[in-house]
Amino acid sequence: MPDPALSPHTASQPQRVIAEAAVLENVALCREHFRLRVFTDPFPQAAPGQFVHISAATPDNLPYATFDWSPGRTPDLQAWSQSSAAPFLRRAFSIAGCRREGEAARIEVIYRVVGKATEWMASLKPNDKLSVLGPLGNRFPIIEMKRAAWLIAGGVGLPPMLWLAEVLNQARKTTIAFCGAQSKDLLPLTVDPRSAPSPTAKNATLSAAEFSRSNVPIVLSTDDGTIGFHGHVGNAMSAFHNANPLDHNDLVIYACGPEAMLQFVADFSTRHKIECYLCMERAMACGMGTCQSCVVPIRDATDPDGWRYQLCCTDGPIFEAGSIIWDK
Repeated sequence: MPDPALSPHTASQPQRVIAEAAVLENVALCREHFRLRVFTDPFPQAAPGQFVHISAATPDNLPYATFDWSPGRTPDLQAWSQSSAAPFLRRAFSIAGCRREGEAARIEVIYRVVGKATEWMASLKPNDKLSVLGPLGNRFPIIEMKRAAWLIAGGVGLPPMLWLAEVLNQARKTTIAFCGAQSKDLLPLTVDPRSAPSPTAKNATLSAAEFSRSNVPIVLSTDDGTIGFHGHVGNAMSAFHNANPLDHNDLVIYACGPEAMLQFVADFSTRHKIECYLCMERAMACGMGTCQSCVVPIRDATDPDGWRYQLCCTDGPIFEAGSIIWDK
């Protein structure tokens, strides 16, 4: 049952719920990436850029729920961590897709197996249960006056771009995706062999099925050159821009990925006076602003120091690129 304090019908609270979800599908997309689809009822309205927090579903799957915290006793959390398959804390994942069914929804996330929590997620099978908290965070703005949009995704920054591509297509925006990976076998996309990605990044092709469904052509890049442009996705974006100049007043850029890539995109957009929004990544233990751990330094002319911290989980994860301070 949803937590009443987090109910979408509680006027004083954001629209989010804690709900049990059933696994519909959990399939490998490449060497380390998986796509997890779940059904959850209820689930409030959500939008690209928002995220969910995932954990094991029931107290039976959460050994820490039975710890003895009585005076004089200290639970052995290290021993639990070594013995339990489930993660101790929830993990945040961008929503890669959401299909509504009345008050319920089919939610999709894409994750890379890098540690204990994602190893546990990779073990989930259809009909397994898990707990979903969300939707959390803010959303990408759809700029009505801009006719063109670029989506820049590096590595595990891909998921929110997939859903955003769908929404931008519905808004009749001319959209191009730029997706980078370390190598071809770490690219969680279905590449159409009949439409090869450009090795020069000077043109975009309908070469990735996940974006083609939204009529979005793509420029692919890999660090080792095993597919598409040989190099950083930011350099691929620059090469495309040089070959296909576009009035900055017509274009908005959206990006998600490693912080070095986001800074590159932010600097590029500033130089070219392009409106730009970044989906920042931080470790978000609570997802709701309670733990105050996911800070992002932001410019603020009203603050005596000229800047302040904002929380990635509640003020973000979407930030205007020019507001972020990268060297603090």
